[in-house]
Amino acid sequence: MLTEAKVLAPGLRTYRGGVTTPERWNTWQPRQGDIVVCTPPKCGTTWTQSMLCMLVNGGPDLSAPVPVISPWVDADLGVPADEVTAAIAAQTGRRVLKTHTPGDGFPIWEGIPVIAVYRHPLDIFFSLRKHVANTANVHEIDRIYLAPVPESFRAFVEGGVDREDFGHDTLAKFCLHYTETVCSGRRTDMVLFHYAGMVRDGRAAVERLAQAIGIDDPALVDRVAAATSFGAMKANADRFAPVAGTGFWRSDAGFFDSASSQKWKGQLTEDELAAYDARMDELVPDPEARAWFEGGNLATS
Repeated sequence: MLTEAKVLAPGLRTYRGGVTTPERWNTWQPRQGDIVVCTPPKCGTTWTQSMLCMLVNGGPDLSAPVPVISPWVDADLGVPADEVTAAIAAQTGRRVLKTHTPGDGFPIWEGIPVIAVYRHPLDIFFSLRKHVANTANVHEIDRIYLAPVPESFRAFVEGGVDREDFGHDTLAKFCLHYTETVCSGRRTDMVLFHYAGMVRDGRAAVERLAQAIGIDDPALVDRVAAATSFGAMKANADRFAPVAGTGFWRSDAGFFDSASSQKWKGQLTEDELAAYDARMDELVPDPEARAWFEGGNLATS
């Protein structure tokens, strides 16, 4: 029998902006065993969702594309809220939901783990540039990422963050997501991953995800790891990329960039790196917290 998940602690703040619409949390009635993937943009969200969806559904053969069975729960992407509610409710097993909202922006529920994934902010910046360039109709606030690197990087580093305009991607936004989700210590329901570790060993990432959600099946882990390799996901972009087949992207396969780290090497000047370092000292002043945010460690946690 499916058990409704109790709220152990309410969300502390509201985030809104771009497509993020906090009222949309009501499209989902949480059940124990559901899973929330909580990441900033361009940090491996779709990759992590795909791994989890395959794990909870017993293998790579999913009944629908990943973005359909694992919706961005608090986003208004043009689908009526009642349709999203019905689609989520129709799933009889464990559901995997996505959000880009920091961990203080939604409740802590009993029996619902939160999978949080982070990535070096400089990798995020260069991934954002490719992401925006692959968007067919670029939103005005994102056009800065089409500018030459010096101009767009300065905007990224110097820009602020506003919880009521949370669609604007800046270094400050990504750091706030990290500090409020991870560094506050509020969420004991969280399992933490770093993109660099996932890239180094995809199977280990799948195995640890399986452990985090209570699945012990090495053969299933092997199948999921193979199906979620970068090459496999890029080749099957119609099953994995958000809004694939709608013309939103210039190339659906282009949604999957390169599954690599340290994209900034040779791309930024010493002055630009110095400006980044100074800003990071302000935004994430704890050296250990910053070191993990930028590089994780040799494992996937």
